[in-house]
Amino acid sequence: MGIKDLQAYLETHCSSACLSVDLLKISKSFVPKRRGRVPGSSRFCLIVDAESCLDRLYGGYFSDWVCGGQWNRMLTFLSNLLQACQMANMELVVFFNGALESQKMDTWYSAQLNQKKKVNMVLRHIYNRGTPPPKVWWNPPIFLSGALRLALRQLGIGVAMSMDDHEQEVIAFCREHGLQGILGQNAVYAIFDPPRYFSNQNLKLTYKGSLETKEYVMDEIAKSLDLNPNRFCLCAALLGNHILTEEDLYDFYKDLLSRASQDAAKTIKPNPDNVIHAVVDYVRGIPDISNMDYVGDAVFRDSAKGNKLELISKLKQSVQYYFNGTEEGFLRYNPRPSLGNFPPQMAPNKPTQDFTGYGTPMMNGAGANRTSPDGDGNIPVPKQVKTHVGGREVELPQVSPEIMRIASERHQKGMMSPWVYQVLSQGEIKMVVTLEDESVREVPTSMDLFRSIRKTVYSVLLNLNKLKIVHENQGNKRVDGTGAAPMTFEVPIKEWVVRRVGSQKPSFDLVMAKPVEWKTPSIERMWLGQQPEDKTRRLRAFLTVMHSDTPLMLNTNYVPQHLLILSCVLRYMLEFGRILQRQELDAFLAMSVSPLLHDVQTMQDLKLPSVQPRGVALAALFMAGVEVAQFANDVCGAPVPWNMVCPWQFFDGKLFHFKLLKANNNTPLIDMCDGQVEQVLRVERLRQAIMENLQFEFAKPFLPSAAMYAGYPMPYGQAPGGPFPYRPAGMGRMPGGPPPPQGGRGMGMGFMGPPEMGPPNPGRGRGILDMNNSEGYDRRGRSPVDGRGGQLEIAGVVVGSWGPNLSASSRGRGGNQMQPRVMSVGGPRRGGGRGMFYRGGMGPRGMRGGRGMMGGRGMPGRGMMMPMYRMPERPFYGRMGRGSVRGIRRPAVKARPKPGGKKKAPKGRGMTVEGVTSDSSEQVKADKSGDDEDDENFEDAEDDEEDANTGAIGKQLMQNGLQSPDSGIHGDKSATDLTLSA
Repeated sequence: MGIKDLQAYLETHCSSACLSVDLLKISKSFVPKRRGRVPGSSRFCLIVDAESCLDRLYGGYFSDWVCGGQWNRMLTFLSNLLQACQMANMELVVFFNGALESQKMDTWYSAQLNQKKKVNMVLRHIYNRGTPPPKVWWNPPIFLSGALRLALRQLGIGVAMSMDDHEQEVIAFCREHGLQGILGQNAVYAIFDPPRYFSNQNLKLTYKGSLETKEYVMDEIAKSLDLNPNRFCLCAALLGNHILTEEDLYDFYKDLLSRASQDAAKTIKPNPDNVIHAVVDYVRGIPDISNMDYVGDAVFRDSAKGNKLELISKLKQSVQYYFNGTEEGFLRYNPRPSLGNFPPQMAPNKPTQDFTGYGTPMMNGAGANRTSPDGDGNIPVPKQVKTHVGGREVELPQVSPEIMRIASERHQKGMMSPWVYQVLSQGEIKMVVTLEDESVREVPTSMDLFRSIRKTVYSVLLNLNKLKIVHENQGNKRVDGTGAAPMTFEVPIKEWVVRRVGSQKPSFDLVMAKPVEWKTPSIERMWLGQQPEDKTRRLRAFLTVMHSDTPLMLNTNYVPQHLLILSCVLRYMLEFGRILQRQELDAFLAMSVSPLLHDVQTMQDLKLPSVQPRGVALAALFMAGVEVAQFANDVCGAPVPWNMVCPWQFFDGKLFHFKLLKANNNTPLIDMCDGQVEQVLRVERLRQAIMENLQFEFAKPFLPSAAMYAGYPMPYGQAPGGPFPYRPAGMGRMPGGPPPPQGGRGMGMGFMGPPEMGPPNPGRGRGILDMNNSEGYDRRGRSPVDGRGGQLEIAGVVVGSWGPNLSASSRGRGGNQMQPRVMSVGGPRRGGGRGMFYRGGMGPRGMRGGRGMMGGRGMPGRGMMMPMYRMPERPFYGRMGRGSVRGIRRPAVKARPKPGGKKKAPKGRGMTVEGVTSDSSEQVKADKSGDDEDDENFEDAEDDEEDANTGAIGKQLMQNGLQSPDSGIHGDKSATDLTLSA
């Protein structure tokens, strides 16, 4: 409830007062005023409240906003918007909220909590599905406000920023300069009754060349509510705001709803619509609203919270707050008209290319002369700022008047980070919610990572080093020689943040700014100095703050000027965070030098296969670093020109994800750079400059999120949706974990590494996983085919056969004892020796197909060359009996010729068997001994048969090894039919 719900109530219950309009048509038919208190501009000029339409100024909803921001696309949209407005004789002034607004801290905190909930839902969606989040969860990308100010400044659109109270300054600016209306989405503007009030949430630039939105006609709203406009201020005050809160009015709402329930003979729920309707009816029935004491006594008659007189005082202040924004209230504080139609300080700013600092006269005229209801319109005189820390007051260092004047002027014109003026005037800053997951330990939050930079910037801005030197010099000049009295130069700065959703009160982190160890120029020298050496001091101070003061950073052959911010941020992330992996650093650099960075149409058509949480976290952290770098650059006197800080010069979130997906797929750098050697050289130079004299370690690779494994079977013991049990390569099984599953491709085989490392990770099983068996984990991953042997037929043709697998009795489980047999459809190369036998081939230099791992007496088998890093394809164990391995009985293979066929050599790469032309088929025996023969005789018989096979087919099989249907390579199915002889 409250004033924030009034806007939705007006759109729902006063639909006749909400008209769809085309702003460009209105602008074309606009006739400027020739008479009046403030002569109007020749153009149709509107002021845009940027805080309620950040998504509109960003260009609408992009599915890839979560990747970190598509800044060139945003710039293109703003260019199209400017072109359409200029063709229709329309002008815009965009107003940003740069005020700390400590009196509205609770309202700001509740809004940030809602954003935090959206961020959590977005991150959960990305982790689970790996796709862009829905539109309703849109959250401003990091540094969006700063990027918009830079883009509007580059395009020549007027920019302004509030200092104390955002809504009051917006309506005062509109009335002072005779603008024609406000584009906003705040019910406060409806109470202020501007000349015209348009909705910026419904703003849409169409392909037809129209700028569509809704207009709220205040006269029609008054008729729909049946309420006199002079009672709007009282009605808004009784709805609750930052002065008179909803908690103070709880008893009043309860009493109103109980009366309404008695009148309607039914229970009325305390939802926002019912409360607003009841308050409007109550205000309509007040006989006289001029006597606020009488109204306050009636409102808080049954209130049990707080002092009654205090509540009446809050009611008066709340009504006065809204009255100050109306035209009648504005005239009381600004009786004289403003000079000029449009303020010169709002004119388009020209980009500067040199390191001039702030000492030269401000461009486009003198400083701002903004009127405020709380002052006389002059630049605020610096005063001793006090902040409350731990129940005590702490005084901030005195700021010189010239520094305060420059800071306030540039702040009002949106030419400086809002943190600068907030620190100088109040010693506090507000940090909005960003797209970061605080539960991930691999990536720190931007608040923690860049706190060291902010602490140094606070020290430089407050001149702590100069104050320390002056204090020491004064102490040394004392006549008595006692020296300076001990004094601490620590200044506490409050950083208001939102960390947990469950917290109900605003909280802040206290950062103690201290004098830095290196010699820093004074703030007056950096801001006002005009000597050539002052330019060098500014740049060296900025690089020192960013921990990037190295020779190659100043060499434009290695680091171009537009990539200096990117290089400084990446170097800091490498030095202090241990966040980036090597391929991720290459992805950043390859993106920054890619020509696709400025190809808006190609990037719009590019489709990402997935959105990775790792990429989202790195992009958000990098853009947070860019925001801090802009803050440091403004404090150091802008050594880097403002148009070199623009993020579209070096970053695009979608392109970064595209490069990152390539990098994580082990793509060479030349392929990441689209085959352009020039781009590779630029990346190498950038990397060399970033890593110069830097002692750091790249982050170790992490297991990708579960979104990459959608549809894959989870590891044993892992619940769906939970974290993957990541284990680095070569590491043994985790203590206390379940034994690895047996069977399947590459599973259950002997481990060839050191015994202390344990067996390797089990491979993926073949076929459908038998997850619901009653024997436990050891059957997971085992093929569901019949273990008694069989054959595979395709279109009536037998293409493969296999013998029975090991019986249950051989594993010690009882049951029928079956002789272990292996049937391979590849030629006469059989597994030899004792120990482990393998099916399938690996090539001539790997493990020979069908050849065992151990020879006759534990020695390597003939022809076997098995690398340690290469695992065999599928193991097979012989029958175990008293520690020895029995030989393998190989069934006979019969080859039947085609009817009336002639001896014909079969084709293909599979098993090759010569056809038999005689009526009686010749049986080729694969085993010359039975079960009762000795193992040695069995091996000798196999060796003799191999030596006797000297034909072309035998030689070919000797060279290529056995080929099995299991490997997916089959011979000519029409040449021979295979049968299994038991």
